[in-house]
Amino acid sequence: MGETQELAEYVETITYDDIPSEATEHAKTAIRDYIGVALYGSHHEVGDTIYNYIDTQYGDGDATVFHRDAKSAPAAALANGAFGHAIDYDDTFESIVIHPTSPVFAAALAAAEEVNASTTKLLTGYVAGCEVAYRVGHSTYPEHYQNGWHSTGTAGSFGAAGAAASIQNLDAEEVSTAFGIVASLSSALKKNFGTMTKPLHAGHAAEMGVRAVLLAQNGFTADSEIFEGDIGYNRVMTIDDSYDPEEITEDLFEEWGVLDIGFKPYPSGVITHAAMDAMRNLTREHGLEPESVESVVVTLEEAASEMLHHKQPNDALQAKFSIEFCLASILREGRAGIHEFTDEYVQQPETQETIQKVSRAFESNLFGDEFAGYGAVVRVTKTDGTELREEIRYAPGSPNNPIEEQRLDRKFYECAESRLSESDAEALDTAIQNLEDTELDKFVSYIE
Repeated sequence: MGETQELAEYVETITYDDIPSEATEHAKTAIRDYIGVALYGSHHEVGDTIYNYIDTQYGDGDATVFHRDAKSAPAAALANGAFGHAIDYDDTFESIVIHPTSPVFAAALAAAEEVNASTTKLLTGYVAGCEVAYRVGHSTYPEHYQNGWHSTGTAGSFGAAGAAASIQNLDAEEVSTAFGIVASLSSALKKNFGTMTKPLHAGHAAEMGVRAVLLAQNGFTADSEIFEGDIGYNRVMTIDDSYDPEEITEDLFEEWGVLDIGFKPYPSGVITHAAMDAMRNLTREHGLEPESVESVVVTLEEAASEMLHHKQPNDALQAKFSIEFCLASILREGRAGIHEFTDEYVQQPETQETIQKVSRAFESNLFGDEFAGYGAVVRVTKTDGTELREEIRYAPGSPNNPIEEQRLDRKFYECAESRLSESDAEALDTAIQNLEDTELDKFVSYIE
């Protein structure tokens, strides 16, 4: 049996009872994190633009669009996926550069509403979709990402298709076909980081996953062995024949990709977060302010240079990929959240002046032993000549460096209450924590 068929059979056969409780609970934490961020993103500039597009170009329907009018399932998947990634605050896998929940859950929810699935089925499909995205992503990593592809939009499309197919009970043959279809529909380029098109990648992935499943259900044809062969998806998407089929199939039902998900404490590229927490620690411990600091030098892994495009950002989207802004905002405020990542804050003269104090450096194999991750070293020189140093090896919020539950709570409520009342946000929180015991209509009533 080839890897396409084996992964398709996994999607067909997985049930809620197959998922260990640890993975189920982590999945619900990821869903809550995503929904809070997506609610905020639904009326962000990106969210407004995406919704205006689907409102004029897609037909009405019964699929929930967060805090907006309902639309067709593909349109809802597009919008909700983009909402989740609108401010780059959504979760990431720790071991691979993919934002899984925005494309996967957006597709899962749209698919579930199409067939009035149970919330248990919704949760199962979400876990299955995360597994597909995780395995397809790993099978092409790191060459695929290094070659300029944004894996959230490419591997994430397969995850979205896997989630929708699981929820709508496609058989393995139909799932294989859906994978073949989505292989030709998935695309996303890192060149667009720092623009509205980056969050579009997540929405596009969700929409293409739903579209592929709907087409496969209706007898549309595609290659059913899309991962195999010299021109199979994974070999085309890598270089130097680095594709490993075992990344697709090894230990299915034994290892769970959803457990690799980490949660962002800041609305910026994950590569900035260890440095930001290091700056946060130094600021709090030493009472640092811009006036007391002569310079800040941050050293990151060499691979980070590909993602940090903006030394002197002009707007909030660029700021998400500016290590200079990220540390400057921490130095100014002691934090950096949705209120700092705005055009107005980025453009303030005080912000631009503080940015000038920060410089970047890159080092291959930063922490030795061939360790390459999201870590950082921050060195601060105060105006009185005092030198301070802080290093963090793993991004805060990742499985290897989890953040306090209180930080995740604050993040959820800060984002959710930008759109909901306090009581509705609390009710939504409770519904997510008890997702298996909540009716689908009741669950979506909190976010529609």
